[in-house]
Amino acid sequence: MKKLLAGLLVLLVLAAGALHFLHLDSLLWHAWRLGAQPSQASGLQLDDYQVDLEGVQIAGLDDDVSALTYNSESQTLFAVLNGEPLLVELSLSGELLRKVRVQGVQDMEGLTHVVGNRYVVAEERSQRLLVLDVPPDVSVIDVAGAPSLTIGLDLNGNKGFEGLSWDGRTQRLLVVKERDPLRVLSVTGFVDARVGEPLAVQIQELKSPGSPRLFMHDLSSLSMHDETGHLLLLSDESHMVVEYDKAGEPLSLLGLWRGMSGLQRTIPQAEGLAMDEQRRLYLVSEPNLFYRFVPGN
Repeated sequence: MKKLLAGLLVLLVLAAGALHFLHLDSLLWHAWRLGAQPSQASGLQLDDYQVDLEGVQIAGLDDDVSALTYNSESQTLFAVLNGEPLLVELSLSGELLRKVRVQGVQDMEGLTHVVGNRYVVAEERSQRLLVLDVPPDVSVIDVAGAPSLTIGLDLNGNKGFEGLSWDGRTQRLLVVKERDPLRVLSVTGFVDARVGEPLAVQIQELKSPGSPRLFMHDLSSLSMHDETGHLLLLSDESHMVVEYDKAGEPLSLLGLWRGMSGLQRTIPQAEGLAMDEQRRLYLVSEPNLFYRFVPGN
């Protein structure tokens, strides 16, 4: 019966032309939820989140902000620019705190904090991953000699690695490829590799491109929530963030179009995603817009 109701829901909304803020991706999500078994995990309940900082321009940045990560030790956010080779530090309200010029990189898209001053960045086109040390007092770093790994999977130009997230619970690096096909990868044995010791790098696909539980046209970022072990996937084209549990089952959805979660306008091009200890969700959108969502009561 639930599957029948789910099918009827999609047909009715499509026949009516849908409301202006509904996406087909969202309809597929809700149709799946109607037919799915109830989950025992409470999850983050993204459906209840509300925006409390919307479309704040990051003063001092004119280029495209791409990728976002939260550093729990400094309690600040870090992002990269995919035009000018800059790594920037932001306050939790989107204020620019400092710029760090990164020499020797091209087309940075992914970024994640690991521990201390250690970060990993990704170049989209070359699919090169770099481990960087970013002390709090530097303004310039050079990647020459930095540990790196080039994967070169489905090389197709500007549709490569878009997002990174460090899973501290299992010591693995999570990577998303934008599309054609979209992929979610797990990389172990690279970030924590020691000089002079044998390498044991393993790359595993967490979700296949044809997974019926990927409700998105593309993947622009991701974030692992260590407390729950749940994965958040962000899609720019589908305007949504989807939460997945440890078994890979979708639990909740945050819509990024006008009328959802208190948004006055659809987020134009969401590129980066991060979450702090208070479960506040942060997004950046090209060229330099900052958003913050807070859990519902």
